Amino acid sequence: MNKQSNKRFTEVIKYIEDNLCEEISCKRLSQILGVNEYTMQRIFLFVTDYTLSEYIRKRRLSMSALDLIEGKEKIIDIAIKYKYESSQTFSRAFKSMMGFLPSEINNNKKNIKFFSQYELVNEELTDEFYYKVETNISFELYAISMRTTIKDCHNRAPIFWREHYNDINGKSEYGLLEYDKTCSIDEAVYYIASKEKFRNSKPLKIKSSSYLVFELEYINANALYEMICKIYRTIIPNSNYELEALPDIEEYLPNNKVKLYIPIKIEK
Repeated sequence: MNKQSNKRFTEVIKYIEDNLCEEISCKRLSQILGVNEYTMQRIFLFVTDYTLSEYIRKRRLSMSALDLIEGKEKIIDIAIKYKYESSQTFSRAFKSMMGFLPSEINNNKKNIKFFSQYELVNEELTDEFYYKVETNISFELYAISMRTTIKDCHNRAPIFWREHYNDINGKSEYGLLEYDKTCSIDEAVYYIASKEKFRNSKPLKIKSSSYLVFELEYINANALYEMICKIYRTIIPNSNYELEALPDIEEYLPNNKVKLYIPIKIEK
């Protein structure tokens, strides 16, 4: 990210910190970053490696642990303070993260899993990535799918490919990652797709859109994921484009090349 993008993202983190005990406005975060809400959510995910809702939840629970240790407030008051509807829902969330109940804080002061405020690591733009803008591209494919999480997709996708590669072997090969439309939860759908019909596949049509198109060297799924993360951290915030709510598309080419399509909005 360049200095201007760094400054905007630092302001995003500061706004969240200043409002952990208030309603956090996605609209305001988007305004700070200068993009729409969907683009803001996607950028936040790839910069921090956490969905926005996950990050906010972990920060609130971490700060609530400090309040519990201080012992000046009742559990129900702390629950309401950090935007939980009841002490029961707060206790469940707290135990899920910490491994013990809020009422057990005095016996577990050394066991707190404190989630710190995100600190932005400056990652300058490099000439590692070249891209072009292509407009009016649509995809008419056949596909099979699996539900996954965004973080685990690069681990599960290769297994999914191995299980079905004989079905698609010799045909054009595409991988598509469809995000939850709000990115509010760490869920996604991954597709193996081809222009040609293959066993158990169903039609999948992606409407016409514009794309940032990158051509990358394919080493393995983990390396590809790291390259995509870096694109989202360095290129997307500086591209002045907002993201379209469509899947990222990987087109696998000969000679270990992969073409990455990231959907964007272009005002007409």
